[in-house]
Amino acid sequence: MRVLGGLGFALLLAAAAAPASAHHAFAVEFDAKACTDVTGILTKVNYENPHAYLFMNVKGASGVEEATFQLSSTSNLRRGGATPAVLNASLNKEVVIRGCGSRNGEKNRYAASFIKLADGTVQRLGQDVEGIFGTKIWK
Repeated sequence: MRVLGGLGFALLLAAAAAPASAHHAFAVEFDAKACTDVTGILTKVNYENPHAYLFMNVKGASGVEEATFQLSSTSNLRRGGATPAVLNASLNKEVVIRGCGSRNGEKNRYAASFIKLADGTVQRLGQDVEGIFGTKIWK
């Protein structure tokens, strides 16, 4: 019995020493002072954990470019009504996404806070780091 107890304790120590997959704060990756509305064609919805993603084709200086938007977790999205069916209904249609740019300067990479879907409804997708939801957003 002592051997099993010792073995269990050793396994717990080994698990505690293993590197954990740490979650990061918004401000580490994205800049709350670099938020903007991005208009384009929604091309893909990736509804996965730990973050969902939207992909959009936008017109850039050198033609059409892909923009990537990191969203909240799928559980937060579902609670707020941004389900896969709701988001997929706007695939291949023009949408507007409010996003905050990447802190490292990576082009066309954003943390999304809201989306105005093709039917005009607004869904919350992430943190409202600007404090504008319900006040200034697309009114």
